[in-house]
Amino acid sequence: MTAWSKQPFKALYGVFFIVKLIGLIPLSLLRYSPKWSRPVPGWSLKICVVNVVARELFRYYTQTRSNGVAGVESGHRRAKERFALVEPADASLYSGVLASGTSKPAAVGGLWFPSPIPQSEREGEAAPSLRDEKVVLHFAGGAFVLAFGTEENGQDISNIMTRHLKATRTFLAQYRVSSDSQTRFPSAIQDLVTSYHYILSLGIPPANIILSGDSAAGNLILALLRHLSSNPSPHLPPPGGAMLWSPWVHVTPTAGADYTQCRNSAHDLLIPSLLQWGADAYLPEPGKTPPSDVLPFISPLHHAFATTVPLFVHAGGGEAFFDQVNEFTVEMERVQGNRVRFCSTETAPHNLLLAYRGLGLEGEMEVAAESARKFFEGED
Repeated sequence: MTAWSKQPFKALYGVFFIVKLIGLIPLSLLRYSPKWSRPVPGWSLKICVVNVVARELFRYYTQTRSNGVAGVESGHRRAKERFALVEPADASLYSGVLASGTSKPAAVGGLWFPSPIPQSEREGEAAPSLRDEKVVLHFAGGAFVLAFGTEENGQDISNIMTRHLKATRTFLAQYRVSSDSQTRFPSAIQDLVTSYHYILSLGIPPANIILSGDSAAGNLILALLRHLSSNPSPHLPPPGGAMLWSPWVHVTPTAGADYTQCRNSAHDLLIPSLLQWGADAYLPEPGKTPPSDVLPFISPLHHAFATTVPLFVHAGGGEAFFDQVNEFTVEMERVQGNRVRFCSTETAPHNLLLAYRGLGLEGEMEVAAESARKFFEGED
C-alpha cells in the first residue's frame, strides 16, 4: 500500500498525473526533436515521447497500486463467446514447487482470437480438423502485478501470430496478478499450467502449440518449461515451441535498485519502483531471497536448465533488460540438447510485441516474428 492507493488521495494523484502529462508531452517533443538529443541512437521522436508517457503511466499505476484487473475482467465480459473460463486441472499436475506456499490453483479466464475452437471439433484425440490447428498461447506481462490481457493487446498480438507464425488461433490467457498472500509465487505459474492443460484438453496436438510471453510473463513461461522438465507427465507433454519477448530473467529482492544499474534504465519505458513493487508482491517473502529449490523458478538468470522445447528469445537493443536477456540466452545455449535462438531489434525499447504499434515499429515487429517462424520451421 502507498499513501496514494486509497481515496480521496488516489483521485488527487490522478489529477496530478493528467496535469503533469499535459506539460510533459510538449516538453518532450521539444527536447527530443533534435536527433542528437535522443538517448538511444536510432530512436525516433515517437519512441522517445511514448517512453516518457509510458514511464509516467507506470508511475501512476505504482503509486496508486492500480493493477488493471477490473479493466481486463470487463473486457472478458464484453467478449462473450470468445471468453473462456478455465477450471484447474488435476491436483497432481501442480507438483513440486508449484505445491509450495498457501496458493492453490484457481479458475482463470482468457480470450480467443479470432474465435474459439467450435465445440463440435473438440475431442479427446486430435481429429483431422484439429491437427490443422496451430494455437499460440500467449501471456501478457505486467511485472507480476499489472494485468494487460485486453482486447486491444490481444488483437495486435493475434494479428502478428496469424500472419507470421501461421497460427490459426491465439488464446490470450490471464493469470492472477500478485496482490496478497494467496497470489504470490507460485500462483501465476499454477495458472499457466491450468491454461496450457486447457489447450491440450481441446485436442490440439502439443507440437502445434506455441507458448508466448512478454516481460514478466516471459519469466513465467520459463518457469512453466522448467516445471514440465522437472515434473514430466503424460498429461502435460512439452509444446512445440516457446517465445520470450523481453523476459524479466533477473528477479531479486532489490529489483528496483538492480534495474538502475542497467544501461538504458533511465530512458527505457519501465521504472525501478514498478519492478520493486512487482518483486515485493511476487516473491514468497518480500525482501528475502527465495530458497534454493524455488529461486530458479523465479530468477532464471544463472540457472539454466535442459528443455526439449525450442526457445526463441527476443530483446530490444534499446532496453535495459538487454544484457541480462542476452546473458541468459547464452547460458541456455550452452546446455546440451537445448535449441535456442536469440533475436534483437536494435532500435526497440522494452517489449516490442506489446508496444510495436504505439512505437511505430510495425516493420521491426514483422522482421522479429518472421525470424521466430523460420527458427521454429528450421529454415535457419
